[in-house]
Amino acid sequence: MVYVIFLCITLPLLLMLPILDQRARRLVVFLLLGAVTAVSAYEVNTLLYPLAELPPRAFTQVIPPVVEELLKAAPVFVYAVFLEDDRKLVLPVAMAVGVGFAIVENTVILVQNIEAVTLGWAALRGFSASLMHGLCTMAVGAGVTYVHKHKKLFYTGIFGLLSMAITMHALFNLLIQSSCYILGMAMPLALYGLLYLARKKSTLRLPFLSY
Repeated sequence: MVYVIFLCITLPLLLMLPILDQRARRLVVFLLLGAVTAVSAYEVNTLLYPLAELPPRAFTQVIPPVVEELLKAAPVFVYAVFLEDDRKLVLPVAMAVGVGFAIVENTVILVQNIEAVTLGWAALRGFSASLMHGLCTMAVGAGVTYVHKHKKLFYTGIFGLLSMAITMHALFNLLIQSSCYILGMAMPLALYGLLYLARKKSTLRLPFLSY
């Protein structure tokens, strides 16, 4: 079923590529790469689940954040290090990878729980888990453009960026499955709002906001 969903989403997008301009084509390509990472993460998580010997709840808090953030970061890392380190170009494609991942993940969850899902679930999912995926990947992309220009920080910086994304993802999974699930749902939207306001008003001098 996962691969059926993957093909239904990606094939129409692939057909669009020849008629798009360069900027739009780049975003759609990274959206597709995000979908590929979602399928890859599904396979890896499925393989690791019996090996981890953890209850389902503990597993989702420990293993998927590591697997998914490493896979999502890979195409962004390659693009930012080897092709283009302009923050204005990296941030949109990084967000596109996270959104592409979330589209496939949300659709799989929808199909698997078709009798239980509601419009409210879809809205909350879009503003919480989906946004979290995009923010984690965008943070890594923003950081890579910075450490790539400061060679002494490169390796420790990459480790720190990945650790930050994994921690944010794991914290979201922990909160969303606890009695504080409202905080979990609000966390990505609150972070997104803070980053937007900081960029808009230039009240925070953060390097990844200057694009």
